[in-house]
Amino acid sequence: MKKLLLSALAGAYIFTGCATNKNAEIKPVSSKSIALLNKYGINENSLKKTKDGYVFVISGTKGADIYKIDKNYNLLWKKSTPVLIDLIKYEIQNTKLYILGYDQNKNKAILLEYSPDGSLDKTEYFGKKYDLPKDFIILNGKTFTAVTHYSKNNNSDIIIYNGKKNITVSTPYMEDVNFILPYKKGILIVGTVQNSDENIILAYKTFDNKTIWAKTLDMGMDERPLKAEIKNSNLILKILSTDNMGAKKEMTFTIDEKGNVKNIKKGIELKPLPTKYRT
Repeated sequence: MKKLLLSALAGAYIFTGCATNKNAEIKPVSSKSIALLNKYGINENSLKKTKDGYVFVISGTKGADIYKIDKNYNLLWKKSTPVLIDLIKYEIQNTKLYILGYDQNKNKAILLEYSPDGSLDKTEYFGKKYDLPKDFIILNGKTFTAVTHYSKNNNSDIIIYNGKKNITVSTPYMEDVNFILPYKKGILIVGTVQNSDENIILAYKTFDNKTIWAKTLDMGMDERPLKAEIKNSNLILKILSTDNMGAKKEMTFTIDEKGNVKNIKKGIELKPLPTKYRT
């Protein structure tokens, strides 16, 4: 496997030991979310907007259950996927519903495409057996599906399938993909790499698999990406950092178009309970 040139984005960040961030905003639960929880057991974040209402998908006993509701949250129809899947992600793109999952019978990544009326238009499998699906995006009608591929030597690589030339991230270590985002002339890949500890790995790749830059973010602890979005050509990356005592800290990084850290914003910090209070 080809080794990426990995550069440190930031040095170790000292844990301050604060229990919480006093400036952290606590948002009240909305009446809409309460209504949805009472009816369907979901909140507003689960909804994908359509022209005449909303769609949401939840895991069911025989697959994934698709619900179409109107703007007042009344059920219009409910359907289930024809295969038993572990639900990973779903999105509405150009009136179509796309569901990414892991087929439990074939042990492969699967992407299902549905029309607005709930009819299944297309089923597509990606990767090899036991590759884990993680994210997908639709660009100009083309599907890019990211999986974590596991090899016989217990190593793993990141592969993005796009129907022609795959996009890959491969080092001598264990990689796992979390998010992919359309970015300039290619795709921005956000994941983790496992060496002595777990660090964030970032790679900006062109559609023909050329690496513009690839770097790691090592805070000296175990890091995991929670959310990634692009704003004004910057990557806004929220991560959860956990030290070897179990203390957790949320931080938000602003990373520029060359992969350099512009700003770090601290979020909520949680200290572990003393040993005598743990069960």
